[in-house]
Amino acid sequence: TVRTLGGTLQNQISYVVDMIERVRNVFNFSNPQITMFVLLGLALLWIVSALVPTRIIVLFAGLAQYGATLYAKFGSPQTKKTFKEPSKEVSDSSNIGNPIENLFLSLPTDEDLRRTYFWEARRLGEKEREKFAVAKRQTRLEKLWKAKWHGALALKEKRSVQAASPSSPKNWNWEATFGLIEGHRFIWWRSEKHFDTGEAPLGQIFFAGHSGLAGLSPLDLRELSNEEIPFVVSIFGRGSQGQQKITLLAPSSEVKDSLENAVLGASMDAKAD
Repeated sequence: TVRTLGGTLQNQISYVVDMIERVRNVFNFSNPQITMFVLLGLALLWIVSALVPTRIIVLFAGLAQYGATLYAKFGSPQTKKTFKEPSKEVSDSSNIGNPIENLFLSLPTDEDLRRTYFWEARRLGEKEREKFAVAKRQTRLEKLWKAKWHGALALKEKRSVQAASPSSPKNWNWEATFGLIEGHRFIWWRSEKHFDTGEAPLGQIFFAGHSGLAGLSPLDLRELSNEEIPFVVSIFGRGSQGQQKITLLAPSSEVKDSLENAVLGASMDAKAD
């Protein structure tokens, strides 16, 4: 029928395409052992063809093929055994196969490679996308925002009434943020992704008038742990509702020092203006 003919034709075309892909993958080290074996064989064939006349090579190739066929027909132990056990002739001969065909069938197709390296390619793609996002963010910060400082921080935020836990005495949490200093203001977002997608910032502080770095209050010293105090930076200035102070936690002392220097520079410039 037409359906059977179409299925057979499709299978034959698929087999031919797979063989073409396997032949191509011989030379791209998809299977390094087979690739080295084929390249070594081609190199030896080139050396022999360069040293030995072609008519002699054809003569020996024909004699070798004739001798192999003659031996397989009359001289091999397998042939002698088949005369006694003819019922096993088909099954035994089918197990031998064609060595060259078996060699190519052992090579992977493009679909085999895609399935084998799917997760590795996905992880590599994620790394490349992350690398591109970082480069794009850096370009935006330098060219568009002209940021004097930027980095990931933790912001001290009060808990809502619903989120407050009776087992914890603290009514605040450290929330991850991404901040930058642009001109005479400090701006922060919830994360780098929110900055990359162009979302509105969570807040900003203008370094105008009485502004800059603030020391830790006795309440802050009581609420913070001894491990957190060396990395805490407090900034104050004019916010959306008048004077505002925020407390930030830097991931390291180097980040804290660079942030403090950037805040001092921005606030001093604002006062000079």
